[in-house]
This record gives sequence, structure tokens and C-alpha cells, in this order.
Amino acid sequence: MADAIKVFGPYAAVFAALVTGIVLGLQARIGRRAQLQERKQELFASAYEVSIQYAEMAYAVRRRRADAAAEERVRLSEQLREIQSRLTWHEAWVRFEAPEVGAAYDELVARTRTVAGQSMKDAWLSPPGADDTAMVIPTSVIDLRALADVRERYMAAVEAHLRPRGRARRLFPRPRRAMPPPPVPAPPAGGTTPGGPVDGSP
Repeated sequence: MADAIKVFGPYAAVFAALVTGIVLGLQARIGRRAQLQERKQELFASAYEVSIQYAEMAYAVRRRRADAAAEERVRLSEQLREIQSRLTWHEAWVRFEAPEVGAAYDELVARTRTVAGQSMKDAWLSPPGADDTAMVIPTSVIDLRALADVRERYMAAVEAHLRPRGRARRLFPRPRRAMPPPPVPAPPAGGTTPGGPVDGSP
């Protein structure tokens, strides 16, 4: 035994250092993967959020102030311009990060522009709300239900992309995470709501 310790003893430190290096390397790799996944989750969630914001602009235009028409045109136009810019940015980056998710997002954006864009056009051509009853907007006036299927396809593409595959999935199981719900903007001064029907309808 003593002879064995003398022979192999000097190698023990080398072996321990080798094992430590392997463990640290694996930890660093897992950490980088977790950071990448988190960054992608934030990007995909932000992309979904901005598509919701674009759709909600139809309600904001319907609820514009009747006593400040010029100011409301500037305010809403600037808000829409910013949202359009963010949509374009997200389209490019989602496609870069994950082409299959990008294809689903392109479909979502195209449908949103068509459906919500027409609703916005109709809203601009209609008189602004003059009283509280005009704040309740039924689906007969703005109907965004046609966006439900493309939203579901986008969320399914995101989930499929982020789901661990093969051996990594077995070693590092990850619970399913739903996409965050659409943001609910706080009502501005004056009591109106910038987006979404106040009665809770779609």
C-alpha cells in the first residue's frame, strides 16, 4: 500500500485538477446555455408584446379625445410610429435567432397588420367617443378574434424552439413555460383606457 501511494501519489493532484477543470467547464457551458435561453425568452416575449400593442391601437384610436383632435392625431401617430419601428426590429431579430420562430412571427405580424390595421382605419374615419358609453367597444366594432390562431402558432413555435432536445432534455429537464399574457396598460388621466375593451370582451 505504501509503495502504491508513493507511485501514484504525485498523480492524485493532477487527476483532481483534471476533474475540477471538467466540472468547471461543464458548469460554464450550462451557464452559457441558460443565459442564451433566457435572452431568447425575453426576445420572443417582447416580440409578442409589441404585436399586442399594435393590435390595441385600434381601441386607442376609437377612444381618442374629441376635444383635442389635433393633439390626439399627433400623439397617436407618434405612438403608432414607435410600435411600427419595434415590430420591424423584432421581425429581423426573431428571424435571426430562430428561423422557424421567425416564420411564425412574420405570419403573426402580417395578420395583425391586416386585421388591426383595417380596424384602425375604420376608427380614424369614425367620430371620437363623446361620452363614457363610447368607451365600451363591442366585437361588432373591433373584432380581433381572427388573430387567435396565428398567436397560438407563434407561441407553439417558441415553445418548440426553447424545449430542450435529446440528451440535454433528459439531463436538464425544463418545465413548460407559457408566454406572458398581453400587458394591460394603465388608464391615462381622464379615465379613458388606451387599449382593449373596457367590458372585458375580446
